[in-house]
Amino acid sequence: MNISKLVQRLEEIENHTTGEGLQLINSLIEELIEIDLRLEKGFKEHLSKEKDEFLDKLFKNGIEDGIIGEA
Repeated sequence: MNISKLVQRLEEIENHTTGEGLQLINSLIEELIEIDLRLEKGFKEHLSKEKDEFLDKLFKNGIEDGIIGEA
């Protein structure tokens, strides 16, 4: 189960809850959303770094092999 599904299920429970339980569920939902956003940001940063390193390696190999002319 991913965070999105978990939040959906908590929101269903939230609709049937009142008082302190409602506040606790709201707080948990907010925390899960923050965690999900941080994970997504970190994943995007990691992918961007990997992509940049991969392209650099391709260009370097292409230049060394003479496939790409050095500008």
